[in-house]
Order: sequence, then C-alpha cells, then structure tokens
Amino acid sequence: MKRFILPLITVLCFYGESLFVEFLPSFSFLDDRIMVPRFLLVVLVMMGIYYFRNVTLIYAAIFGLLFDIYYTGVIGVYLFLFPIAVYAASKMMKVLQINVLALGLAVLVIVALTEALVYGLNILLFDVKMTAGQFLYNRLIPTLILNLIFYLIIFFPLSRWLQNRKKELLSE
Repeated sequence: MKRFILPLITVLCFYGESLFVEFLPSFSFLDDRIMVPRFLLVVLVMMGIYYFRNVTLIYAAIFGLLFDIYYTGVIGVYLFLFPIAVYAASKMMKVLQINVLALGLAVLVIVALTEALVYGLNILLFDVKMTAGQFLYNRLIPTLILNLIFYLIIFFPLSRWLQNRKKELLSE
C-alpha cells in the first residue's frame, strides 16, 4: 500500500494544478496577474532532495511527457525541463545545507528558471505579445509567491514522509 502513496501524490499534484487554476476565483487585487501553479515541480524537486534521485528523474520524465501531452501542444518541453530541474536542484543541495530555507530558495530558483525558459520558448515558437517586464511583473512574481506558499505548506509533512520512506526502502 505504501508504494502507491508517492505516485498518488504526484498524480494529485499533476491534476491539482489544473483544478487550482479552474477554481481559483479571480480576485480584484490580481488584476491581470497570472499565477501559474507548479505544484508538481515543487514536489519533484523535494523528491529529488529527500528521496532517490534516479527514481525521481524517472517520475520527472514521465510526468513531463504527460504535462506536454495534457497541457501543451509541443512534446518535449517539460519532458526535458522537469528532469533537468530535479537534477539541478539535487546538485544545488549538495553545495547548500539542506534545510527549509535553502530548499525554499532552490525551489524558487528552479521555478523561476522553468518559467523563464518556457517564456523564452513561447516567444520563439508562438506569437507571444508579453514583454519581459510584463512577464516579470504579471507572471513570474505571482507564480513564485504562489509556489512558495505551496512549498511552505507541504515542506514538513512531505519531507518527513520522503525521508522515512527512503529509510524503509534502504532497510529492506
């Protein structure tokens, strides 16, 4: 039963992103801001740090492909971005001490780089009329705030569970 919990968490995050956008009421203070939930990416980064990195890279590739199929018309963008993000985060945390602040900073950097790369690809491939300043103010900052809040909510329960699960698997 325990082996199904991690796939369930990732699937819930995958679908939770679209449900969050669908049911998020448009608050008047948001104006034309775009908050992009990257819940799956946050969970994958945490898995890359607290769980087995190679297993997490497989999860990242599978869910990256699903993300491309389900959300975008271009296959390969998230298929490569998610595993690269997980790998980069795991390498960053080898240099930094693993704690809530350092991992939070790593999550923000990974989400920001992912958003910037997706923005750059959208400019190259599609006719996007958003300037870099608009992207920064209207999309990147609200996205980082939303994902930081999500990270702070899930950090302690998920990190403890991932560490305990890893210990259980290593002891078997």
